[in-house]
Amino acid sequence: MTTKMYRSVISLWLCLVGCVFAFGQEPAPPADSSPSVIGTWEGTLDAGMAKLRLVLHIDGTKEGALVARLDSPDQGATDLPIDSLSVAGNTLHFEMKSLAAMYEGKLESDAQITGEFRQGGQALPLTFKRTGRTAIKSLTLRKIDASGHNLNLLVGGEVTPTVVFEAGFGAGLTSWSTVQSNIAKFARTVSYDRAGIGQSEAGPKPRAAKQIALELHTALQNAGIGPPYVLVGHSFGGIYVRVFADMYPKEVAGIVLIDPSQETFDDWTRTHQEAQRTTLDEQIAKASQGVRDESAEVNTSYQQARAAKVPAGVPVILLTAMKDDTMPAGVRKVWAEKHEEWIANVPAGKHIKVEKSGHFIQAEQPQVVIDAIKQVVDQARRKTP
Repeated sequence: MTTKMYRSVISLWLCLVGCVFAFGQEPAPPADSSPSVIGTWEGTLDAGMAKLRLVLHIDGTKEGALVARLDSPDQGATDLPIDSLSVAGNTLHFEMKSLAAMYEGKLESDAQITGEFRQGGQALPLTFKRTGRTAIKSLTLRKIDASGHNLNLLVGGEVTPTVVFEAGFGAGLTSWSTVQSNIAKFARTVSYDRAGIGQSEAGPKPRAAKQIALELHTALQNAGIGPPYVLVGHSFGGIYVRVFADMYPKEVAGIVLIDPSQETFDDWTRTHQEAQRTTLDEQIAKASQGVRDESAEVNTSYQQARAAKVPAGVPVILLTAMKDDTMPAGVRKVWAEKHEEWIANVPAGKHIKVEKSGHFIQAEQPQVVIDAIKQVVDQARRKTP
């Protein structure tokens, strides 16, 4: 399950991407149109578990005004409109009214701006540094039909097999930003928002694992992205990719599970009070309709995963986070034991304990995830005729 803080970051950036083409930009005369800010600046929005690269482009008009736009290369979003930008003394300020967001920073030098990005009551540190490089645009957002509703896909890279990312419960493509941009350097990649989440349209009910796998498969086919696939699932996304692999065994070349949910752990929680999270129902009730629809079918999804089989000969790596403060130590110990029990029954399985990471390994220790995916991709390529 996602933590409260991480969900808020996801919501912020899903909103950001969704407004790319919705609003125009009016040039605003700055209080002090210092030419020193004109150019391209790069920074990283750091919210602890999520890190997103941003590229700020500032240009000057003939009238002396400043105009700007923002790129989020990890999400494939470019030319996000900035409504106004001004410089007064050594303070730079810009606003994105459509998002109720603003940034204010101090020009520490001609090459660095240090400040905060504010939205929805949050203030996140953001430092921009001047660069002569253009934005990295290796990832592209695409809206793809999945039999009657569109899914929001982020696609990048060129070489097969295709690495397909399935996010955890309530999360979407933003949870893979660092990992996907790195994997795209050596393989084709696809992350996406499930139906009813982020910028994807709502899909038919019930929203259990088989329906979600069917929609993902349909979207991949309609996007012209064929197998073989290496499936990467985080948390409850692990349930979804296992069911996908069972439904399309000949198309799956490998699986990487990142601190995945496990049906046997769910069984255990039903008889152990210390593992039950009393606030979970309240959090889900406040979530989007898409999240609530998936939550309503959690038990069915677990049943479908229990019946699913890993395709013969497919390499599987399971990463277990060993430092999750959201669980009591005793409960986390059982979580890891259930991982060990499951992977022990997978002939081509490998279990890696990530001692210094919490549940979001892809954010806290992305290189561990990148290395695991690369290992599975390399194994899949060696098997390809």
